[in-house]
Amino acid sequence: MSWRSGRWWLAGIVAYLVFLLATLPAGYVVGWLHKRVPDLRLAGVQGSVWAGSAQDIAWQGQSWGLLRWRFDWAALFAGHVGFFLFLNAPDLVLQARVAGNRSRLLLEDVVGHLPVNQVVHWLPLPSGSVAGQINIRMQRMILINARPSAADGMINLTGLSLSWPQSVVLGDYELKLQTQGDGVHGSLLDTSGPLIVQGSLRVTPDGGYDLTGIVAARDPADTALNNLLQYLPGNQGGKHTFNINGKW
Repeated sequence: MSWRSGRWWLAGIVAYLVFLLATLPAGYVVGWLHKRVPDLRLAGVQGSVWAGSAQDIAWQGQSWGLLRWRFDWAALFAGHVGFFLFLNAPDLVLQARVAGNRSRLLLEDVVGHLPVNQVVHWLPLPSGSVAGQINIRMQRMILINARPSAADGMINLTGLSLSWPQSVVLGDYELKLQTQGDGVHGSLLDTSGPLIVQGSLRVTPDGGYDLTGIVAARDPADTALNNLLQYLPGNQGGKHTFNINGKW
């Protein structure tokens, strides 16, 4: 075989391999993914690895609705594998650019909203006892071994209310996050409603977190809210302190 003929054969083989990769069904990867990330489940997968969808995505048994993805070719120039992800479900819309691997994950332009009860699975509250909406607008978040090492953006809670241990309206709040040299820092403030909140958050690179602040009823005569706040320690002139800390 001449070199000219060999070149055409080689070009044909390369083109065929590129075609196989470009049309690789996403279903072939799902089994591999489920074995390595057992908490993650995809159902109704369609399309290819590069652009496709799953009718439902579940994490630790919690459904998050329809997932669509599109491969981010630009991420390859930074030495990463990246995707644009889009989530849709009733009262839930989220989108983000995700790149990296299991040990270091970069999330950029995370925008959307979801109901508070979507995350109640990870809160120390009975199911259905909290209502409201979480609005997210994060420019960047970096997770190192699933721990946040950087976070810049804002998270808003709107229409927050409790039905346990009693029915009470709590209002709206915002959490501003900023990356600094010693970790992630945040400020928590109320924006409207009957509850005054002033708090600060610090998350260290080793996964430690510390949320401290004060809460108080805006109206001292608000009996329902004061009855709820009495469970908190540190009552000084109607102001109650809180300190929540631990390790991620």
